[in-house]
Amino acid sequence: MKDLLGNWPAVSQRLRGADRLLLMLDFDGTLAPIVPHPPDARIPPVAMSALRALRTHPKVEVAIISGRAASDVRSLVGLAGIHYFGSHGREQISPEGGPVIAEDRGRAEIELLCKRLGSKLASVPGFQIENKGLSAAAHYRNARARDHEFIRQSVSEAVRASGGLKMSPGKMVYDITPTDGIDKGTAATGLFRRYGGLPLYFGDDTTDESVFAALPSASITVFVGPAGATSQARYRVDDPQQVSDALSRILAAASR
Repeated sequence: MKDLLGNWPAVSQRLRGADRLLLMLDFDGTLAPIVPHPPDARIPPVAMSALRALRTHPKVEVAIISGRAASDVRSLVGLAGIHYFGSHGREQISPEGGPVIAEDRGRAEIELLCKRLGSKLASVPGFQIENKGLSAAAHYRNARARDHEFIRQSVSEAVRASGGLKMSPGKMVYDITPTDGIDKGTAATGLFRRYGGLPLYFGDDTTDESVFAALPSASITVFVGPAGATSQARYRVDDPQQVSDALSRILAAASR
């Protein structure tokens, strides 16, 4: 992966030359730093300022594609006029607002799995199972290290027993989704088919790899994380602070 900011002159030239930009971002670990308690996540002021300007720019279409529930991520971002995708692409809120449009397959399986894990791991300090309706997240960031393997085994066994779900390891979390072929990649490619332009995607976790793999090779795909990490993205930045910097630079390039 190339360093995005270190190669900015070439990237900026591509942005200035594009007729339209399709800017897509993950939320946790990308726009907002990861925090011990997910409801406390906040987007840095520099990034918020850039997003406010980008959402009304005539050349730019903006989307947030998150593992959170769509209504949750919309509440945390708080901006109208952009696309919100939740539960790894299974929920959508249009830029005009309105109700959540959802693909309901797997809801019953998610509900049952959450009840089973909530009961089995109720005595494990720091473990949390989050039911998002169409997906779930088994959080163990606040659990003791000695409990991590027991949590992994328990989640894995529950997912296998469900018959229709899959588990993806993330940053101190196991994302659980239906095996229906829907993911962040299908959400991103759906937007690209609809709007075209030069796609940009920023993401930091394993579920974002589906987007890096699905978008055209000419896309500007950016992994958020340390040098030396493995990803299918073409570029890399260190952390959400550098994402904020990149958003300000994207705004400047789009406005030239």
